[in-house]
Amino acid sequence: MTEPVILLLVGVTLVQLLFGVVMYFDAKRLDLQDPEQYWLGVVVPTIGFVVILYYFSERKNLPKQSKSDSQDEPAR
Repeated sequence: MTEPVILLLVGVTLVQLLFGVVMYFDAKRLDLQDPEQYWLGVVVPTIGFVVILYYFSERKNLPKQSKSDSQDEPAR
């Protein structure tokens, strides 16, 4: 009985990590403020799926970086 539960937990964790990476790069591409907050919200075990649903339902309405914020950061 414990083997399927462990496999399920590992699978759920991997899915959350995958969604976290996708959301981080999507938030960077959309130039959202603090894209790492979405990544961190997803990798929190029990809340991650709620953050995933919120992000994808509201991604067009999330706050963008202002021009002054992007000028303060050093060039990469």
